[in-house]
Amino acid sequence: MSEDARLRLLSEGAAAFNRGDHQAVLAIFHPEVVSYVDQGLMNAGSWQGHDGYLEMIRNWGEAWETVEVEIVAASEPRADVIVAEVFQRAVGAGSGVPVEMTLFWVFEFRDGLVTRFAMYPDRESALAEG
Repeated sequence: MSEDARLRLLSEGAAAFNRGDHQAVLAIFHPEVVSYVDQGLMNAGSWQGHDGYLEMIRNWGEAWETVEVEIVAASEPRADVIVAEVFQRAVGAGSGVPVEMTLFWVFEFRDGLVTRFAMYPDRESALAEG
């Protein structure tokens, strides 16, 4: 799978996430995908498979009333890895306070599917782990 095809998948996945269409997101993930949130972010941990990804998203979403992401930039440090700079806009659950942050997502691919999805608070951590 070409880098362009992987980037197109990520763009489609981000759009599906913003629509709340988690089944469309899962369509680009391998059934045994590993999802990871770095210790530098809230709700840190590691989850396995599609059910694990959904649990991770539920945990992440508990803090937010609304969440929207935009892929700002992406690089390919290895042929099977894409590191994406992601701008997130959210509104705090309960508080109603708007929050904007930049995150770095790492996607590892095999056979055209994401086998590892990880979130980091900074580019250096993402590149070190990606």
